[in-house]
Amino acid sequence: MNRGSRAIAGFVTMAAASTLAPGAAHAQRAGENAVTSSDDAFGTNIGFESTGIYTEFDTRGFSPTKAGNVRIDGIYFDPVAITAGRLRERTAIRVGFAAEDYPFHAPTGIVDHKFRDFPTKLGASVAWHQQAYGAWIGELDLRLPVVKEHFSLTGGVASSYQVAADGSGNRGYGFTIRPILRFGGVEFAPFYSTGGFNNVRARPLLIATGSTLPALPNVADYFGQSWAEGKSKTLNAGGTIKAVLGSGLSLRTGVFHSVSNRIRNYSEIYTLQPSQLVTHRLIADPRQDVHSTSGEAQFAWRFASGNWQHRLIAGYRYRDRYTETGGSAALTSPNSITYGVADPLAQPAFAFGPVNSSDVKQSSIMLGYTGKLPGVGMINLGLQKARYRGTSRDGRSGLITATRDDPWLYNATLGLDLMPHLSVYLGTEKGLEDSGTAPESALNRNDQLPPTRTTQYEGGIRWKFHGGQWVINAFQIEKPYFTFDPAGNFVQLGQVRHRGIETSLSGQFGKRLNVVAGAVAMQPRVSTGGRPVGTPSLYARADFNYRTDLLGGLTPTASVAYTSGRLVSSRLEVPGFATVDLGVRHVFKVGATHASIRAVAQNVFDAASWKVVAANTLYPEERRRFTISLTADF
Repeated sequence: MNRGSRAIAGFVTMAAASTLAPGAAHAQRAGENAVTSSDDAFGTNIGFESTGIYTEFDTRGFSPTKAGNVRIDGIYFDPVAITAGRLRERTAIRVGFAAEDYPFHAPTGIVDHKFRDFPTKLGASVAWHQQAYGAWIGELDLRLPVVKEHFSLTGGVASSYQVAADGSGNRGYGFTIRPILRFGGVEFAPFYSTGGFNNVRARPLLIATGSTLPALPNVADYFGQSWAEGKSKTLNAGGTIKAVLGSGLSLRTGVFHSVSNRIRNYSEIYTLQPSQLVTHRLIADPRQDVHSTSGEAQFAWRFASGNWQHRLIAGYRYRDRYTETGGSAALTSPNSITYGVADPLAQPAFAFGPVNSSDVKQSSIMLGYTGKLPGVGMINLGLQKARYRGTSRDGRSGLITATRDDPWLYNATLGLDLMPHLSVYLGTEKGLEDSGTAPESALNRNDQLPPTRTTQYEGGIRWKFHGGQWVINAFQIEKPYFTFDPAGNFVQLGQVRHRGIETSLSGQFGKRLNVVAGAVAMQPRVSTGGRPVGTPSLYARADFNYRTDLLGGLTPTASVAYTSGRLVSSRLEVPGFATVDLGVRHVFKVGATHASIRAVAQNVFDAASWKVVAANTLYPEERRRFTISLTADF
């Protein structure tokens, strides 16, 4: 029996075992639908489905995750490892109206993870996702109410084999457990989530400095080294407390620890020459540790004066992140080859050097106020005194450098209800945000970049109608710009400004049609001249569900997306491209079991393009593929 067959057999065994659980719960995973659950088109992720124009790694042209704007149930979290799907019920991107009453909201948007609620009935969900190129994902979620209304257990396991269009991929696994305790107005929910990735085949990165690009490689045909397979282990653990302390007084707090240990890591880099042939270099990393401890406490006092609803908030936020980089060894091929053709190299005994290390300690003391007057509007004010201390140690020389900053930060939003269904808002924010890490193609690859002061101005108008809403916002974001210097290091060079307009239409039209459609048009500019690399001026996406009477509710689905051209360098631009996804979903019952099947043909017309990840650095976008998912709730 091959690995895929064993995985399927194990999944079927889990599904069969879960049917023994008494008291089947109402539909949980089988009823998940990102289109019908999305409040707007600014980004919603539920399970393996997503809608909207933004993601946790790309919002208004920046990454809110890299910026440090991630929350767990509203509590600050500094992740270095992916948050497991066993924990998350949904993830939403909060910008504009969706963030207007969010305390201490930040530039670049907020990634809002909502964890799964206290279960009321015993049950389990199993899911199998068969994906392109032989890839698959199996999931098992458990819901165990141990003591009614007081103590429950949630969690599950997952296993996967992933393959991308360029043949890169991995084998992954994960285990999660989250008890939830409720007593006397206090909810305590610790969690432990661990996993890892084995047989990691790195994406082959193309470095293009000229004015042309080579032909795209064959789909799913991996041309990297068969022996260069990475391995990593991840962990997210911690807990949240939500407590009612008295009349109008409440506490929301959490402490989290996130770990991503790179046990083995490789990068395959192909540099394009004027001859259109490429030179090939492989970089191997020694074992490197990245971990972060973070958390937040917020006390809120709610009170009323007439019709005014007030909330005063005092809080403290903290993180301590440790990052190891460097010590790498390189292997250079003597051959000049065609991009996409295998270039086998003998595996050497790599001689690694000492690793570099950096430690970032950042904290904020916070005071905030929100006020609402029904039918008139709202106000949201926040003030923070931040403290940043960063140290970096060079592994070879032992030289230590330090970075420090102590800025005042703020957010202010004013919303007005012009009519019962029409409202406007104006807002501004100043934040101290992370800049992420240097790309793998940089000389200082994976180094933690210094923090940046980011300023945002925004405003919008919202019209709510029966079954949905339409929103249009304008924004401007300014922050330092990072790119390659002449030596090949990824460093700050100038400032970048993203000025744009975004719009969202979401809702149910009639009894059968659900629509989530949005677009963002931007004018990204760099102070040193021209546009920033990798940032499109226009991105639009529309998702549709249309429920029919066939088979009791068979629902055809469609998604259309367009990405405009993106600069690779001052001499090269990747043209815009459009994709169309067509699918069908069906939710049904087999006895007392709720189930769903979801089939999707993605990128139906096989649009081919490149993903620009940094200046002069690309890899192929995904191509036409077919996925089918089967989910059952027991």
